[in-house]
Amino acid sequence: MKTPKRILLIDFGQLGDAVMALPAARALRARFPRAQLTVLAALGPDAIFRLAGFETLPVDRVRWKRRRWVVLYAVPALLLRLRLGRFDLSVDLHSYKETNWLAFLARIPNRVAMLRPTRSIPSLINRPPPPDDPYGRLVDRYCQVLQPLGIQVSPLDRIPALTPPPGPGPLNPGPSILGICPGAGHPSRCWPPDRFAEVARAWLARGTRVVVFAGPEEDATILDPLIAIPGIEVARDLSIPELTAALAACRVVLTNPTGPSHIAAAVGARVLTLGEIPAFDPVPVRPHGAVVALRASGSIDSITVPEVLAILERLWDA
Repeated sequence: MKTPKRILLIDFGQLGDAVMALPAARALRARFPRAQLTVLAALGPDAIFRLAGFETLPVDRVRWKRRRWVVLYAVPALLLRLRLGRFDLSVDLHSYKETNWLAFLARIPNRVAMLRPTRSIPSLINRPPPPDDPYGRLVDRYCQVLQPLGIQVSPLDRIPALTPPPGPGPLNPGPSILGICPGAGHPSRCWPPDRFAEVARAWLARGTRVVVFAGPEEDATILDPLIAIPGIEVARDLSIPELTAALAACRVVLTNPTGPSHIAAAVGARVLTLGEIPAFDPVPVRPHGAVVALRASGSIDSITVPEVLAILERLWDA
C-alpha cells in the first residue's frame, strides 16, 4: 500500500466510545502526519474528536433512526461526499455493516475495519486486523484495528486524554466540587435517583459544593429528587466543550456508566462509576487520575449508599 494522502477514520460509536477511540486516532495521525485525516462520526460524539484537534464530518444517526425517510436522501448525499473526497484509506474503528458498506461504496481502495463477530462484513474489509475480542477492553480493541497498517500503540499511549478548551468554564470558581452524573442511556444502568440524592445531602452537610450535570439522559424522574435539595447546583444542557471544562473542574465525579464518566477520566478527574462492565471502564489519566468502578451484584440497585460514600471519601482524600 502506498502512503495514504487522504484518510477517512470512521467511528459511529457513542460519546464514551469516541473518548476511548482517541488513542487509536492519535496513533493513526502520528503514523501518517502528512495525510489529511477526516473523522466520520455520529453527531454529538464528533465534538470529542474536534476537541482533540481532528477535522470531522458529523452524521445525525439519531435523526436517521427517528425519521426513516431521511435516509433516502441523506445516505446518497453522504456517499457522494465521500466519493468526492477521494479517500485512499478508510479505518473503521467501531465497524458496523452499514459503515463497511459506506467505505466500499465510496470506492476507498484500502479498507481497514474491526472484525466484529456479528456486526461486520469481512468480505468488504480488504486489510483485516486480527479477529476482534468482544470482551476485551475497548481502547485495546480500537488500537488492534491499526495493526494491518504497521501501527503498534504502546500501553502509555493507550490512555485517552482531553484538554478542556481555553478560557473560563461554565462553573464559577469556588470550593472543591463533587460532580454527579445521574443519567444513563438505559434505565437498567441508572442507580436510583433517591440514592444519588442521599449522597448529595451527605456531601453538602460536609460543606462540599455539589453540581449535578443534566443533559438529554436526565429527565424529571431522575432530576427531581436532586433538585429538591437546598444548595444543589444544576448544570443543564452543556455543550461537549463546556461539559469537558466543567468535569475538569470537579475534584471527584460520581456517575453511572455513561459518556461523561469517560470524559471525566480523560480530563484527569477522579471518578467513581457505578455498575460498569470491565471492558468499558473509563481509563484514568496518569499519574494523578483515578477511576474506581463499583460493580453491582446483579442489578445496579444492589449498590448501597454506604458503599458509595466510603469510596467517595477515599477518592476525595487521595
